[in-house]
This record gives sequence, C-alpha cells and structure tokens, in this order.
Amino acid sequence: MYAIFVSYAANLVVPRVGEISRCGVLAKYDGTSFSKSLGTVVTERLIDTLCVSLITGVTLIMQARVFDTFFKETGTDTTVLAQVFTSGHFYITIVCVLAVLVLAFFLIRNVTVFAKVKGILHNVWVGVLSLRHVKRMPLFILYTVGIWTCYFLQFYVSFFCFDFSDNLGVMAGLVMFAVGSIAVVVPTPNGAGPWHFAVITMMMLYGVGKEDAGIFALLVHGIQTFLLILLGIYGLAALPFTNKTKKL
Repeated sequence: MYAIFVSYAANLVVPRVGEISRCGVLAKYDGTSFSKSLGTVVTERLIDTLCVSLITGVTLIMQARVFDTFFKETGTDTTVLAQVFTSGHFYITIVCVLAVLVLAFFLIRNVTVFAKVKGILHNVWVGVLSLRHVKRMPLFILYTVGIWTCYFLQFYVSFFCFDFSDNLGVMAGLVMFAVGSIAVVVPTPNGAGPWHFAVITMMMLYGVGKEDAGIFALLVHGIQTFLLILLGIYGLAALPFTNKTKKL
C-alpha cells in the first residue's frame, strides 16, 4: 500500500516514473523481484487500458452526438483518423517494424549483454503472466469493476458541489470521465493540462460556462493532487517502519 502511495506522488514529480519507483520500493522493503514487479505493473496497465477502452466504447455508442461535437470543437477529423488506421500503408508499416525487431533479435541474441537483458525480460514476462495464476478470477473481476466504479463516483459526486453542475446527469459524468481518462495518457503530472482541457471542453458542450468549467476542473484536480501529495508523504514516512533493518 505504501509503495502505491509513493508511486502516485512520484508521478507528480516525473510522469510515469511512479511505476518504476513502486517496483523499487517493493524490491527494497518486500524482497520482491524488481523485474517481476515490473511485469505485474505492465499487466495492471493493460487491464486499465482495457477498462478505459470498454468505458469509452460504451459511452461513445450512447453519446455519439456529443463526441462528434467534441471532435469538431477540438479540430479532430475522425474521417482522416479512420483512413489512417484502415489504410494498407498503416499495416505495411506495422509489418516492417516487426520485421526489424525480429532481425535485431537474431543479430544480437548471442551478445553477452543480451543474455542479461533476456533474463530481465523473462522475469518481466513472468510478472505479466501472473494473471493466469489468479485463484479467484470472478473476485478479481469484481474488484476491478469496483475500483473503476469508485474512480467514476469520486468524479461524478463532484458535480453536486457546484450549482452550475448539479443538474448534469450520470451520462454527462460518464462522458467527461471517459474523455478525461484518455487525456491523462499524455505524460504530464497527474494529467495536468490535458485533463483540464478535456473536462472543460466537455462541460461547455453540456451548457456549463467556460469560467465555471475552469473552476470545476481546477478545484477537482487540485484537491485530488493535494491528496496524492499527502498520501505520498505518509507513504515515505511509514516505509522505514515496515522493515526496521532498512532505511529509505
């Protein structure tokens, strides 16, 4: 738990470094293999990506008109995007990249350094495959759904803190949550900037004024960031007591 707190706080300093720091903390205080922990983190991110994709897909189907307006407002040409990802050139590029990777593999597989890298990658892969050994898959799925439900609710209940947003429904919240979840993919501290832009733009599409939408985004994101800082400090302070023979 402390490792997770530290990782979230670390992401505020350097985006995406939190995942690495979590593996380091677990290796130091719990004796867990760094590479295997990294594999587990990769699995978690893949599951998160799947969840975001499902949420976005369902929301896109149910609120297609809103998304269409959003793309027009942001200057995104969906027709061009569709042509890019369905053209033959796109798939040829993918095949060429894979071919280069395979060729590089055969060229350096006998190099000594590669043997060490291969061992690390093997441990990472073992961590990735840890999902196969989950004993209670239904419970795992239930926990995953519960976690993402809590993610959504902590955003949605914020609507009722302001007069200008308390009339927005669940679907509006789901749309903003989905777009915001995609926006945080951009490597900025806690999604600052892209998340604000996405949420403000979507709120304006639902009739909220630009100034009010900006206030909402700043306060909600600011409080969340402040909480992550507090939890990070708490995690750093508590870690040395988890193993008194070691110090952070």
